[in-house]
Amino acid sequence: MQFITEKNYTDRKTKASYVFDKYQTILKGAVLDVGSDNCYLRDLLGRDIKYTGIGIGGNPDIEVNLEKQAIPFDDDSFDCVMCLDVLEHVDNIHVVFDELCRVSKRYVIISLPNSYRDFFGMLFGSKSDKALNFKYYGLPVNRPDDRHKWFFSNSDAAAFIEAKAGLNDMAIVQTDSEGSGRAKTLPSLVKRAALHIAAKGMCVDASDLYYKTYWSVLEKTKS
Repeated sequence: MQFITEKNYTDRKTKASYVFDKYQTILKGAVLDVGSDNCYLRDLLGRDIKYTGIGIGGNPDIEVNLEKQAIPFDDDSFDCVMCLDVLEHVDNIHVVFDELCRVSKRYVIISLPNSYRDFFGMLFGSKSDKALNFKYYGLPVNRPDDRHKWFFSNSDAAAFIEAKAGLNDMAIVQTDSEGSGRAKTLPSLVKRAALHIAAKGMCVDASDLYYKTYWSVLEKTKS
């Protein structure tokens, strides 16, 4: 089984289209969207899929504060559980990961950002790049409503997913990272080569400087 798509996304609505196109073969039966925002995926799934969105932002079906509440469903309640760019926003990331696996009867889809790429882009980009890449970090004058609570690389995300999956009787079906394919233009090829050279003087993998979001699909090994 391989999950691929040619789509890209720039916001939460287009991300829903990306997710549907990429993972629609396992978005069946009962689907839980953790951190669902405005539940954009619901209309794409259609009436045959029992979709439930939870979270505290946007317009979820059920308001759930993951830092204060457990996911309010029984074990093995959903055929597929999604948690996309959410775990990095909670202090109790390890507990929430376990909860995702608990309420899934088969699949869990998780995406995590590559903070190293954002940091590198902030250091060597423009002021507008800094505002975009580092909007969830920094030290703003007023306390923001939403922050990233964890700072990690693509490699860190991969190691975390592998270890936590094993502890929860989940097998890794597929992992992939945006930007991991071949560079398609000369400027992107030159940029990637420069990052490989730069990484040699750092304690990082070059891919951690240009890979984007890390995506993983897990499947429960015990019923």
